[in-house]
Amino acid sequence: MLGLGSSLVTGGASSDWTPADLGSKLKAWYKYNTGISSATVSGNLQVTQWADQSGNDNHLEPTVTNNKDEMPRLLTDGLSSEALVFFNSNTDSLVFTSAVTLGKFAMYWKSNWKDTIASEVIFEGDTDNFVKLQGPTEMRLKAGGDVREDATIPEVTDDESTPHILGMERAANGSLLAYNNNVAQDSWASSGDKDGRSPIANALEITQMGDAQNPVYYYEVVICDDVLSTAERNLLYTWLQNQG
Repeated sequence: MLGLGSSLVTGGASSDWTPADLGSKLKAWYKYNTGISSATVSGNLQVTQWADQSGNDNHLEPTVTNNKDEMPRLLTDGLSSEALVFFNSNTDSLVFTSAVTLGKFAMYWKSNWKDTIASEVIFEGDTDNFVKLQGPTEMRLKAGGDVREDATIPEVTDDESTPHILGMERAANGSLLAYNNNVAQDSWASSGDKDGRSPIANALEITQMGDAQNPVYYYEVVICDDVLSTAERNLLYTWLQNQG
């Protein structure tokens, strides 16, 4: 499995590069401080839409627009120069205009946890489709009813002073990679059928993002329907580092 347990060099990134340069593999892109609409609901500024910048018009919206308990908030984390999409509880979520169905994929997001990390859903569809942080050192994938795969990743801190750039990829042969700040996972759980592979025939179908167990700020999200080359991964990591 390429890059296992190693840090990837990010030097040489072009200042002109954006996720749009990922081309046809870019499925959805929710950009920092861009395309975020909001409204005042019960005295708080709540997110009503996070517009997709990929050109595919697969926007993110809450299930309702008149209940602050089901809408993420627009709020600063004290580090970013701009307000961020803030999921405060497991009733907050943003739903894709159309379900995202992925065989091969690369999914990256920059986020900042405010509290304990425990069973944190990142993306989900039904109970057979999700990407989540089970804890500060474990990322999980369940796709299309296949066996759940568990990766041990470098620790994600929850002190609200360090945003993390997290990601997961699945190649054509089903091989999985999980990242924290461009460092690959140390290992995949190996018991029973768990082997760090998930056949792409078991498509990952996700319908929403968020649904946090504990408060978390999101800076940016990029979803692709293919894996990234090492160069693309480095460029994306550098881009996300600079957002906020």
